[in-house]
Formats: sequence, structure tokens, C-alpha cells
Amino acid sequence: MSLHTLWYRQPARIWEEALPLGNGIIGAMVFGGIDRDRIQLNEETLWSGYQTDNENPQCAAQLENMRQLIFNKNYKEAQSLCNRYLVCGGKGSKGSGETEPYGSYQTAGDLYIEHKIEHKAEDKSDYRRSLDIFTGIADTFFGDYKSTYFVSYDYNVIVIRLSGYNEIKIHYERNNTAITYDCNSITAAGRINNKYLSYAISIKTIRDKDDYIIYITAATDYSSSRNPEIVCKETIERAEKAGYETILKAHNLYFKPIMDRVSFSLNDSSEELAALPTDKHIRKGADKSLAELYFQYGRYLLLSSSRGVLPANLQGIWNKDYIAPWSADYHININIQMNYWPAEVTDLPETLEPFFDYIEMLARSGTFTAERTYNKKGWVAHTITNPWGFTAPGEHPSWGAFMCAGAWCCRHLWEHYLYTCDKEFLSKYYPVIRGSAEFFFDFLVRDPNTGYLVTAPSNSPENSFIDPETGEAVAMCASPTMDNMILYELFTITAECAAILGIDSETADKALQYRAELPPLKIGKHGQIMEWLYDFEEAEPGHRHMSNLYGLHPAAIITENKSPEFMEAARVSIARRLANGGGHTGWSRAWIINFFARLHDSDSALENLYALIDKSTLDNMFDNHPPFQIDGNFGGCAGIAEMLIQSHDGFIDILPALPGDWDNGSYTGLVARGGFIVDTEWREGDVIFCKVISKYGNDLKIKINNKIYEMTTEKNTSYIIT
Repeated sequence: MSLHTLWYRQPARIWEEALPLGNGIIGAMVFGGIDRDRIQLNEETLWSGYQTDNENPQCAAQLENMRQLIFNKNYKEAQSLCNRYLVCGGKGSKGSGETEPYGSYQTAGDLYIEHKIEHKAEDKSDYRRSLDIFTGIADTFFGDYKSTYFVSYDYNVIVIRLSGYNEIKIHYERNNTAITYDCNSITAAGRINNKYLSYAISIKTIRDKDDYIIYITAATDYSSSRNPEIVCKETIERAEKAGYETILKAHNLYFKPIMDRVSFSLNDSSEELAALPTDKHIRKGADKSLAELYFQYGRYLLLSSSRGVLPANLQGIWNKDYIAPWSADYHININIQMNYWPAEVTDLPETLEPFFDYIEMLARSGTFTAERTYNKKGWVAHTITNPWGFTAPGEHPSWGAFMCAGAWCCRHLWEHYLYTCDKEFLSKYYPVIRGSAEFFFDFLVRDPNTGYLVTAPSNSPENSFIDPETGEAVAMCASPTMDNMILYELFTITAECAAILGIDSETADKALQYRAELPPLKIGKHGQIMEWLYDFEEAEPGHRHMSNLYGLHPAAIITENKSPEFMEAARVSIARRLANGGGHTGWSRAWIINFFARLHDSDSALENLYALIDKSTLDNMFDNHPPFQIDGNFGGCAGIAEMLIQSHDGFIDILPALPGDWDNGSYTGLVARGGFIVDTEWREGDVIFCKVISKYGNDLKIKINNKIYEMTTEKNTSYIIT
């Protein structure tokens, strides 16, 4: 089988073995059953919950008291006061039930197809179930029977073609949904909580000569005033009029060219490995071919789950539940950001559009939170959020009061400019960046103990330290390291945006002034980068979050050029986490890969990549938190890219963290900041070919085989560098 294919010798027994398909709007999990097939459905906006006032205006009245307790180092009482007031109004994310305001991403139901076949169900020797991630097409074969599945972006339908079957029966199930069967059609419709969001699902079966064609679509009124039933009816009619071959052709013209933008090969053509089904291959252990597949699978999942109205959530677009783990919501204290780490470098900029729109929505909602919760200007968003604009603190401050989460999102706006040089884009989103800075201009306070401008009260996501006075674990503090690094970056970005656009010099000057008065990075008694303003003992040394290393990755504050003295301290910090059991969740392990790539520690990066595959990867290659959480897939994909190319430290670095085991290989199409597309081939660890396409004519500085090349370039021109 192709190294771009997941394949199996048996149907999926559980959801975590099914194969994901999607177009960013609707999704499907394909089980590939013999007598009875199951296709679990999703629509990106099918959420319970609703928009409501989640603010707690009592917080503003208590803000100075919280701060004073922290400055007096009375952390236990500060924690107690924050527990009472630095929280949302209402239940927060605990209100994720069908009738609760926070809500949850929900399944769009299940379609069951019963096959009347002569092939014996127990004879599975010729069974094959597969997903080609470069075409976005899944297939099931056995005997004379074949089922083909894909999701069309152009026509917004899930398409199933059944060949060889004399007769089928289809059945649809979803709770609290009115379902109508009419000859060859199924129409399902309902309202969440009988009050808020309306949704509909339409299924049409057509007999096409000897085959059955099934079209499936779903819609809600989340972003449209149109009746979802009418939208679904029109979508199905359009698909039926176009026909299977036309829809398939449009799908092939859309999907594969995007996936083909980037190739990655480690020259592993082992026939033994090619003969292994994916689940057996994973259990055998990670290797070069699984690394290739994992990388491209991350790109596949992002393209398939982020082309609609909303960004990819904690489960991308795939969810089997009515109340999902963590609501399958948007955690913005790393998780949504990690979802989009591979987007720029692996040339999937289209997938960022829903995320950028969502950040803009958060800024609007966060203005209300800044005013009501803190009595401050600008906008702010905290740890958790949903499609209804929840930007208040969560229901407990130790994890839910991370107020720099929205500011972290702003770095993605800036990164997009660095990759695209698009001033029009920057101009559109500069008010969002400035609004975030304005909140912190108003919120930061002078620490009487250190003289620095600090965030208070705050916490280091989602970690705690030992109170030196009481010996108890507490979370609330002033200016944890992550806050300082995010704000250093935010103020830098604000000033640079204003300079590039030639506007708002007053805000730019203020941003640089505030940046200069933030607490600096410090190295602690263990040689580690301190996580808090003081060198506290950690309550959980192996914690899954490694927030003190934000400056190493995703930011570019800790680099060999800018701050080499902190590179070793970052290494010590990672070693301490790992020695105490860190990296035990999929996404946390993925972050570690990126850390080691930035440290140019290729062997450790590879070790953790293989650990991610071996310990935190399900049979269908979904990341296992546990349970399934998709950010590990995206973080792992980004980590591989960081091993192959970096461009954050003032130049393009080719193969900055190439493991010895990857001594021969090539890639094409990876993107560097400044608008450069790079193709590279290497032998025995040395680059033997490098081509750079300059999209915008920027000056090029590139490091190849430890040698720096500098040149001016012309727009849309290729350069071979040897």
C-alpha cells in the first residue's frame, strides 16, 4: 500500500478505529462494516449552548484586594479570594449539557447501511479498508463488493458509492430529532433544547445502474438565517443534478492539489512495512515510514476540519458524543494554537481563515469581558471558549483565569503576515492586536516588591506552586513567566505592526515602553527557566503544561542568536519535566518535539516523536490525550516540520534538527517566513540540493550545511543554492 494510505484488514469495531473524512464543514467517521456499515456524522456548527452574559462584575471590585494579598505573599488567602470572585458568572464549562448555556459540540447522528450480500461475513481474508490521505477518499473492499466514501468541498455532501450490492437498507439515528423516511430519502431536523440552534440532516439514495449512490449533508442556522431543512434540500438537489462523476472530479481537483503542495520522503521503501496494516504497524513501533505518514496525516486532518465557519476544535470536526470530553470546545491556553502550528509551514493557509475570523469574534466578545469583569479597556479572553463568545474566566481560577490566552492568539495574526507579507491582512487585524495590548496597558500594575509591571492576579497554565509559608499548592500569583513572554511578544508585535502600516505611533511607543518594564526571564536554582516570578517549588514537577518555555516555542524569544544563555536552561526545564513523568498526554509530547527541534537536539526530537506515535496514537492514528484530542496530531506534524526547516531566528535554517536515523531523504514545498518555498534533498545528513522560490522578492538569508548564504531575490523567482 502507498505510504500515504491508512489501511486495515477488518472493519472498525469502535469509533477510535473508524476513518475520518471531512471538508471543514461536515465530517464522517467510516467504520467499513461488512453486513452493516456505520457512518457517524458531524456538522461543525452543531453545538448545544447559547449566548449569554457570563461575566462576574464582583471581580472588578475585589481586584485590588486580590493584588494586595499576592504582593504581600499571602498566596493562600489570595487563592481563596480568587476562587470566589475571579470566576465566571454561572456554571462555565460545567454547563455543557443539552439545556446549559456553555454547551458542547455534538454528533450529527449515525447512518447505518445494511448490506444484503452473498459473501459470508465470517470470511474476511480478502477484506481491505483504507483511506488515501492525499485524495481524501476511503474505500472498503471484500469479495465482489466495494464501498467508496469522500466529502465534497464544492458540493458540501458526503458521498458514498456502493458497488456489487443487490440490495441495501439505510437507517438513521439521532436523539431528540424528528426523522422522516420518504422512499429513497431521509430528512432529520430538530432544535437544540427546543429553543436555540436549528439543524437538519438530509440523506438521498440513488440507484445508478448497478451501483447505489448516497448523498448526505447537514446544516444549522448558526451563521445563517435560512431554514436548515431548505438548505439541505437544495444541497442534495444540486448534488443529484451534478452526478457522482462530476462531484468526484471536482473533489479530485480540489483536494489532491492542496495535499500535493508538500512532499516528505525518508527513502524507506521496505516491502515488509508496506505489507503491514496501519494498526499492526503502529503496534510494531514507530519508524521512518510512520513518521512520513504521521506528518502528512496531520496536514490531511487540518485540511479536512478547518475550511468552514468555525476553527478546528479539540476533536477537529469529528465527535461521536452529545456531551463531548471538555465539550470538544476551544481551549486557548495552547490547544487551539497548537491546532494551527502546521498551517503556515506546511502550506495550508486556507485552513487559518476560520481561526482568524474566530479571533476577531473573541475580540468583540472580549471587550465586554474586559469592561464587566475587570473595568478595563481593550479586550481579553481566558482559558476556555465556545462558538457563543464565552470569554470570561472559567469556573475555577487555578486553570480558568489565564488572561493572556487571547493575546496568544494574536501571535497567529502576526505569523501570517511574516509568512505572506500581506499588509492588507495586517491592516484588517491590527485593531484586534491593538485592542489586546490596550487591555494590558490598563491591567498591568506596578509590583511594589520588584518594581516591574506585572499581571496580577494570574496563574501559569494549569500549574501550581508550593506556597513557601503554608506548604500548600496554590496557583494564583503575579506575572508568571508565560504572561511575561506573551506580553513581550504582544507589545513587540503591536509596535512593529504600527510601524509597517505607518500608523498609530503613540500606541507603538506605549507598547515599547510597557515591554521594557516587564519582568525578565530568570534562571532558577536547578538551572531551569523559572516558571514564576519567584523560584517556587513546583507542586507537580511532571506537569503536562510547560508554560515557562513559551519563549523557546512557539515564540522566538529564546534562540541561539538572541538569548543563547537561556537555551541550556530550557533544556534543563524539559529534562526535569520528563524525569518526573511529563509528556504523558499526546499534545504535551508533541510540544516537546518542537522544543527539542528548536534546541537543535535531533535525537531527542526523534525520540519524542516516536514516543508520541508509540504511546499516544490510536489505531486510526488519532492522537490520544487520552481520550482522543486532535492537537497532538497537529503538534506532531509541526514538530516534524521544525526538524526539517526553521525560519524564526532571522534566517532560514535547513535541516536544523535532522536525526541520524533520517540520513537520506527529501522534502518539497515547505514554507519559510518571508514568503519562501523550499525544496531540499539530503544524503548521509548533508544537503545535496536546495531550491528556494521567492514569492515576494524579499532578501534571502539561508543556512545550509552550516554555511550561511545571503542574496537579494526577485518576486516569483527560483534559486538553486549549493
